[in-house]
Order: sequence, then C-alpha cells, then structure tokens
Amino acid sequence: MDPAHLQAAEALEAVARAVAEWTVDQVHLDDPGMEARYGGESRRMWRHEIQSRVAHLVEAMAADRPTIFTAHASWSRAAFMAREMGEQDVERSLHALKQVLRENLPASIVARAEPMVDAAIRESQGRVMPPPSEIDRLADEGTLARIYLLELLQRDRERAEAIVREQLEGGASLGEVFTRIIAPAMNEIGRMWHMQEASIADEHYCTAATQAIMARLRGVARRKPASGLVAVACSAGGDMHELGIRMVSDLLDVDGWHVECLGANMPSHEVAAVAGAQPHRGPADVIAISAGTPLAIRSVAHLIRTVKEEGQAPEAAFMVGGMPFNMVPDLWKVVGADGFAPTAIEAPRVAAELARARRSHARS
Repeated sequence: MDPAHLQAAEALEAVARAVAEWTVDQVHLDDPGMEARYGGESRRMWRHEIQSRVAHLVEAMAADRPTIFTAHASWSRAAFMAREMGEQDVERSLHALKQVLRENLPASIVARAEPMVDAAIRESQGRVMPPPSEIDRLADEGTLARIYLLELLQRDRERAEAIVREQLEGGASLGEVFTRIIAPAMNEIGRMWHMQEASIADEHYCTAATQAIMARLRGVARRKPASGLVAVACSAGGDMHELGIRMVSDLLDVDGWHVECLGANMPSHEVAAVAGAQPHRGPADVIAISAGTPLAIRSVAHLIRTVKEEGQAPEAAFMVGGMPFNMVPDLWKVVGADGFAPTAIEAPRVAAELARARRSHARS
C-alpha cells in the first residue's frame, strides 16, 4: 500500500469514533424528524451505521479505491429500503459526514476522503438496486444451491448433506460442488440476512452446518497424488470469516498439496513463523489469504508485509481471494499479493502457477 494513502487512512481511523459521534449529531440536527422516525434507538442505531461507514472509508482511503466505500453505502441504502426505512436518510448521513470531515479534520485528510464521499452521494441519488442474488444469477444451474439452502433453513442438515454427496457420487468434483452449490448458497444466506429476509440465527446455523458438511465431504473426495507443494492458508487478523479459506484449503488438499489451514483471525507474526521451514516439512510455497469483508484489506496487506519482512519463507508466493478482491479487480496488487483466485475452484490452478513461477525464478 502507498504510505501516503495509508497514513491518511490511519489518521482518520485515530479519530473515527469522534467523527461518527459528530456525524450522528449533525444528522439529527439537520433533520429533527429523525428521532420520530427511528424512535428512542435512533442515535444508537445511527452511531453503529456511521461507525461502519467510517471504517469502510478508512479502508477505501488506505487502498485508494473509492469502490470500497461507495459499495458499502449502496448496500446500506438497499438494506434501509428492505427494512422500509427512509433510504434517503443514507444520503443525508453522507452529507453530514462530509460536513463533519470538512469542519474538523486537516485538509490533507479531507482531500483524500471527500471525493470518495462525493462519489457515494452521487450513487445514492440514483435508483436503489438491491444486492444481487448469486443463485438467481445462476438461473437453472442454481437449482441445487437453492434446494441445499432451503434444507438448511428448515434445519435438515442430513438432507442438505445428501444433496451434495449425491453430486460427488455422480462424478462431480469437490470444486464443482463448492462452486455450484455451497458457495452460492452461503452467499445467498448472507444477502438474505442483510436484506432482513433471514435471521442471524439462520445465518449462523447455515454456516455451522455447512462447515460440518464440508469436513465430511473432504473425507470422501477423490485425491490426487502428493505434489510436494506446501500451502499455509488463513484469514488475516480481525477477519472472523472462515468458510472461504476452508474451501480453498480443502481444494488444495485434494489437489495433492500439503495444506496447513490456520483458520480465521490469524496474527501476522504467527503466520510468518509457520510459513517458514518446520521439522515436518520445508517452507511454504504459497500462502493463501482470504478476506471475507473489505474491513480486512489493511490486515491482509499487513500480513503479507510482515511475512516478507521476517523472511522465514522468502520463496513463498502470496495468493489472495474473497469478496473485496472480486469487487476491486486490482486490489490484490495493492495489498502486495502475487496472485488472485476469483473463486475457490480456481485456487489450485492459481496456486500451482505461482509456485512454479517462484521455483523457476529461484533456479534462474
């Protein structure tokens, strides 16, 4: 990441709580009717909303990619619409945020933040577009994903597992099952929760059940012979999303890799230590990092930078993936990665290419 962008972002982050409080005050000052519309919880609700907005602005500034901020504002507006709340209040809050930034922060920070807020304001003035459903996008190919999710929502984990097992037994690869059924279903439950079509309990149950199902599928999936390649996989510190990196780890495993999946929320220095040579194996060829939220972007960059600086796996290549990297196509370069896997099923190919390129470079 560019040090100037990172410095401005961190300066905003240092006063983020105060900025959020001032913005909540400004929103309610600009529109005295807010209390009547949102009731006694108005300030608490808007404090949470603005804190999240500022956090996304910090990440957008650090990466110098406005889409990170504008996409979050658009999602918020769609959620307000789904909850039959005034989506125009999202635009009001953006104007209030802009005013607070101008009146309270140094010009150097405002110069980087304001164009992003202006871009979000412009988008908020357009037609409200609800978040797309990946299952709907798949059309007929999404039928099994839809049925799988329906079984989970009905709390029938056994039937949901039977659906994906039948596909494996019918000749589908584990990657195809993940890509065509499990990933779209889990993306959909996330969308449903955001749009208030599913509860937090629904989302948590579907995630936990899917993790258990994936563990069982990995045990019966066809494996290639060992390739001698080593991968360390994780989500960066602060990122609690684990399902994506588990999918990538499972697919690398059945592709013949020795995989050590460290799970979610991994401290950078711990990954650096594990990436080096161990008594049972050599150093990692690839370090796979998943980001489940744009709020993990700086953490991913920090992890990559830490592993490089500590130098215990100098030949390791860094592969990233996850929602923010699909949203911003060149973001993988911004965080310092060597490659990007758009989907879990593509991860083994991308990882192998990166490992071959690294080994070829080391020999030359």
